[in-house]
Amino acid sequence: MKKKPEKAKKNLIKAFSSSSFRFLSDFLNDSADKRAQEQANETIMSQLRLAALNNSLVVLQVQHEKDPEKFETVSGWLPKTVGNDSLVIRTQDDQLQMLTVDRIKKVTTLAPNGDQESVSR
Repeated sequence: MKKKPEKAKKNLIKAFSSSSFRFLSDFLNDSADKRAQEQANETIMSQLRLAALNNSLVVLQVQHEKDPEKFETVSGWLPKTVGNDSLVIRTQDDQLQMLTVDRIKKVTTLAPNGDQESVSR
């Protein structure tokens, strides 16, 4: 009869320790994901700043604002200065469009001298 309460106690201790480990693991992995996201944003922004300085044509693959499963393609030129978390692009039909960096999934630039570079998440 004593074995059943001890077994239940061991199972309860095991459940608590595994849930604590899972909680800590999720917390640490979330920080790593956040750092990776920030690194990707910084890489994209540096590519966009370089494209703005070179007056390069920029083609962006952007996640749709309302439906994250859909993507749209935006192409045009950037002003000489690009912000930290958002940018304005002048499209080929002379319209201005404002985008946030978090929505940009892929950047391709075509410099006036013909050099092409691409960066994606």
